[in-house]
Amino acid sequence: MTPSEHGYMVIQRDGLDPAGLAVLEAGRRGLERAGWRSVLVVDDLEVFVGPRRPPRIRLVHRRCILIGTYRPHGQALSALIGRSRSPDELARATVAGGWGRYVLAWRTDAGDLAVLRDPSGAVDCLTWKCGGLWLASDQPPPEADVMMPAVLAIDWDRLEEIAEQPGLASDQPPLKGLTGVAPGEYALMGRTVARYPVWRPADIWRTRDVDPSPTALRSVVDEAVAAETDDHARLVGEISGGLDSAIVSSSLAASGRSDRARFVNYYGDWAEGDERPYALASARMSRLSLEVVRKPVAPITPGLLAPLGWGVRPALHGVDAAYDEEMANRLAVANATGLLTGQGGDAVFFQAPDPQVVVDRRIRRGWQGFEPSYWAEVGRWTRHSAWTVAALALGGGRVRPSGARRHPWLEDCEDLPPAKRGQVLRLANCQLFWGDCRRARTANLVHPLLSQPVMEHALAVPADQLLAGVRDRGLARLAFADRLPALITERRDKGDLSVFYGHVVLASLPALRPFLMEGRMTEHRLLDPVRLERDLSPHRLMWSADGNRPLVLGVLESWARHWSDRIERRRRTEIARQPVDDAGVQVP
Repeated sequence: MTPSEHGYMVIQRDGLDPAGLAVLEAGRRGLERAGWRSVLVVDDLEVFVGPRRPPRIRLVHRRCILIGTYRPHGQALSALIGRSRSPDELARATVAGGWGRYVLAWRTDAGDLAVLRDPSGAVDCLTWKCGGLWLASDQPPPEADVMMPAVLAIDWDRLEEIAEQPGLASDQPPLKGLTGVAPGEYALMGRTVARYPVWRPADIWRTRDVDPSPTALRSVVDEAVAAETDDHARLVGEISGGLDSAIVSSSLAASGRSDRARFVNYYGDWAEGDERPYALASARMSRLSLEVVRKPVAPITPGLLAPLGWGVRPALHGVDAAYDEEMANRLAVANATGLLTGQGGDAVFFQAPDPQVVVDRRIRRGWQGFEPSYWAEVGRWTRHSAWTVAALALGGGRVRPSGARRHPWLEDCEDLPPAKRGQVLRLANCQLFWGDCRRARTANLVHPLLSQPVMEHALAVPADQLLAGVRDRGLARLAFADRLPALITERRDKGDLSVFYGHVVLASLPALRPFLMEGRMTEHRLLDPVRLERDLSPHRLMWSADGNRPLVLGVLESWARHWSDRIERRRRTEIARQPVDDAGVQVP
């Protein structure tokens, strides 16, 4: 399985000179060799899709193409588009008028190609220019590299940023010549690429009023789970033993669709990583069948990591390569089209023990927010002294400027209360959950808690109200209390696989150490060999708060090796295609 087999590609192909036509024809032949096919031609726009599980493609208005699924709140998408008089108006009307997992592509009145990516981020979108062609795709296949940008090269600076901040892997890809479109953003491709946000988490907080009751939260989650699973006749679902997956599986049961899902729980050999009692209790209460599967400690080798480097972005969502492979095989055997998870719940429902929630509460309530008893409760929850919490509440949680690159969702967040800013950061990091991995190549990843309606609802509820009594995810616990066992809703701790992964990393070091020490990232000075040798010592990893970093670096190194080779093959092909003069010398 390759990441591009279920992809899409939009090509704007008007006004080409003979050289451009030759590139287009060579690209089309490459796509056909890879099993891709042309499914829609509208004037000078053509859409290709991959050979396995291709996205839905349909014309929704004159020169407007929907890639994926859109669920209107009321009026049809075609009506929303028909009333829009500009690209910005069209993009905003689309985002406000419905939700789903989609990319919308259209030709503007000015002749530019425009693409809009839905706020959930479920469908990736990258844009680039090749001669007279403008293209947009989620995963261009190597067979069509003739249509990749002439300046294609690894951006080592950007790859280094991802090594330090893995959450940035969902923003701009570390490849020169490609521009990523952020969730909730549209891009216009004229002489250059210009990007315009029409949906940002901070704007939801500023403008949206919602009912903060448990009933309202339950309703929006139930609707999202029902809608997201409606298109899948067969699902595999995860019940980890935690609150979030229990909520999602209980919502599926309440929707009457549980007969289409098989559930699995993975457990480790250490007590803190064995969640079977909680998962089984949740499954029994929702009347779901559950299979429990042991997660053995197995080394993660460069061979296992190699497929995670095949995509345009490093596949960090597949860093647990043994689990990723097992789940992909399970999905294939079940002939499932979707993998249902509770991922994103920690961010949406507010799990993080953030003492700055007292600042949010004081800002919201004014002088009524001067509540020493509440500060004491927050101190106990976050394990901070009451004095520390009081100082935060009275200090205002000022933003410290940083020169480091940030995810686009974190732009223009300075006026948000600090705990809500933290929630936005965690939601931005959750974009990794939509990323490439083996299981995503086998079935669609279904994360209802990261759908636009659920994110918008949670973003609009003040952080202290999401705690509902100073409990992590307190409002969610209340909302689903009658569906979940008390064993889960009253639980104070959380499952922890850090010991398990610590042993996985130690078992992987004999193969990972030379792979990294002699790799492309070391060659290009992204990694310092002396520091790397020190950081990869077993003793240091045992006590490191970032003990899985060798696995992350292994994925990035696999990606760097794959793309170095892919770009070199493309360069050689380009040279071979150049004409020669009468003396047999190639003409550039």
